[in-house]
Amino acid sequence: MSHSPFGLFGRPAGDPGFTVAIEIGTDLYDLELEQQCRILELTGRPGADFDQSATGCARVVYELPHTGWVQAGTDALDVLQAVLGEFEVFGAEICRSDLWAEEPIFPTMPSEVSTGRPPDQDLTVVTVELDSSVRRSTADLGRALLELRAVGGAHCTPAPEDRHHLILTMPNRSSLVSASAVAGKCLIPVGHMWQINRVRVVESQTYHLELEDRARYHPPRVPDWQFALGGEDGRMVVVPDGSANLHGWTVASRQSDGQKHTAELTRDLVWIDEAGLVNLLGHGDRIEAWTATLPGSALLTSFATPQGTEFLVDRWDGMTNWLVETLVRNGSGLIVDLGPGGYVAPVDDVDDDDLELADVLDPDDEVINAQLHVLDDGVVMVRRSRTVLRRLRLGDHSVEGLELDVWHHDGHFDDCTDGYLFTSDLHLAASACTAWFRDHGGLEALDALGCDYSFADALPATDREDA
Repeated sequence: MSHSPFGLFGRPAGDPGFTVAIEIGTDLYDLELEQQCRILELTGRPGADFDQSATGCARVVYELPHTGWVQAGTDALDVLQAVLGEFEVFGAEICRSDLWAEEPIFPTMPSEVSTGRPPDQDLTVVTVELDSSVRRSTADLGRALLELRAVGGAHCTPAPEDRHHLILTMPNRSSLVSASAVAGKCLIPVGHMWQINRVRVVESQTYHLELEDRARYHPPRVPDWQFALGGEDGRMVVVPDGSANLHGWTVASRQSDGQKHTAELTRDLVWIDEAGLVNLLGHGDRIEAWTATLPGSALLTSFATPQGTEFLVDRWDGMTNWLVETLVRNGSGLIVDLGPGGYVAPVDDVDDDDLELADVLDPDDEVINAQLHVLDDGVVMVRRSRTVLRRLRLGDHSVEGLELDVWHHDGHFDDCTDGYLFTSDLHLAASACTAWFRDHGGLEALDALGCDYSFADALPATDREDA
């Protein structure tokens, strides 16, 4: 027997061994202790135990160390036949043990979910995952499909980490054991061309039930999210839709020094106010949501499903949520200046007292800037300009007499070329800045974006408790 790390005739590189899972047709929590003991007895493999499938059914799982695909497949067929004699079985799977440790649920991709339609007849579905560590040509992929099409319909769909899934459907004229044996023979020539990560054989009704479940609860997109306001122990990411099934989902973040962090989404109680902003301050209605805490001021970069499918967070959405969080955390007098981080305004050598705006701004030098100025009563002033915006020295931060939620283009501020807005809608204020940079420079402007804060100064007050 060849000891090549590729295919059914050899062990995978590193000799990780294989994990076998037999899917029982009973919910894991409905399986009586006596039934569990009997299934383990029929399995007859040391270390065998139970876990839960994607649809909540019980799976008996065991490992086969130092084993090639042929031996693992033969052993799995023996156990499958033994368990089938007394229990209903939906399917079976063989997987490299190192991969199983990271992805215990077969990672069906959104592209397969979108095309999954329940068949008119009972079929057996075989899914084969091909590894991507060694690149193969499209012609090799086509030849692999031809081998499978000798016994049924077959197509290819993308998988995580640039892998491929070969989907084979076979008429269910016989048992899962017979279907598995036929599929195994077809995979022998495929294994000469590709390294196979895992093979799963399952009844079509179970397969399409899983697809329906994932299409409903795991949409192929980033779920709506925001940062919770008022968090003290890091930045909390919140998905307010508590009805979504995000069990096993994780979020990834990156700190300013480049360090990366991963956290799992868990269910927690938070508050949501009338404006739809999630907070930890007790403002509004209390709801159950999905949350994850990021370290320090880390920025959210992606969401990932339990199957390993990664969804990158739109950077503009991230900027908007970050600005909202910043506005809430600070009171009246806060000024947030946004603009190109490396820009230095040309200034003549004059005293500050004699400096006029015309001395600072070059009319031919367009610089996209935005400014947020927090006023009283939760109102924010947004200013957008193609020149550098100066920091206003307001007499007070009262909002009496201001017209809200209307863009003003009256030239009241000589440094504000593209209007100003007063609003108590923090998301609107943040989005106005995000859209300004997105529409005038795109991602290049975002990459070069700089930010500066100015906080209101407080006079000493020895008789105040917060002094």
